[in-house]
Amino acid sequence: MSAEERYNRIANATLDASGYALGRSKVRRLVREFTGRVERNGFEFFEFFTNALLLDADTRRRALLNPDVARAISYTDPTGETAVGNVMREGR
Repeated sequence: MSAEERYNRIANATLDASGYALGRSKVRRLVREFTGRVERNGFEFFEFFTNALLLDADTRRRALLNPDVARAISYTDPTGETAVGNVMREGR
């Protein structure tokens, strides 16, 4: 699973858990913005995404309690993420 697929999965699970409606193109744009400008600064996608949605702390906590969100966030692929980071750096 690519990093973008993982971030899309986190975004969709968060939207479902919070009841927030957002179009697919907006989700894709936020994922591209994260991978292109924010990820290299050490931020987590969930935090970036919930900040972009302006979700309050209570809604974020409820989203994190959702098993689908927790499962999507907990998945980590350090080898794949390192490889994507290397490719992104080479492209500059």
